[in-house]
Amino acid sequence: ETQRGHGGGHAGGMMNDPAHQADMRLLRELFDHRLEITRQVTDRVDGVETLTESENPAVAETIRAHVESMMARVSEARPIHQRDPLFREIFRNADKIDATYQRTENGVRVVETSGDAYVVRLIQAHARVVTAFIANGRAEMMKNHPIP
Repeated sequence: ETQRGHGGGHAGGMMNDPAHQADMRLLRELFDHRLEITRQVTDRVDGVETLTESENPAVAETIRAHVESMMARVSEARPIHQRDPLFREIFRNADKIDATYQRTENGVRVVETSGDAYVVRLIQAHARVVTAFIANGRAEMMKNHPIP
């Protein structure tokens, strides 16, 4: 089954964001198991298609839970990782992002698109940063990523 997320909603800080701790827990879990995660990113004219998977069923489920949680954040405009300029800009343009995801046997396939050429570049840059998170771990998370 395919799930949809679409930008919009209300902005709020971490204090009134009860999901923040749970989301950070999922992220730590993914960093701890990053060597068991594979990821393919395919650029599209209007965005990206990504396939993120793990042969470890528990890690695959964590990937799915993280994607579902992040899709909800974008569709409800509940920002995360605001220290990073790229993430700040993604959430600033959340209402221009259309995203769908589909569970796969070992993870999740995501398609993120926009009719706005600038937002397409943001989506593609974000996909590369997520790949870098998997490749480089927490050290990458500590970096700030430029707006394309």
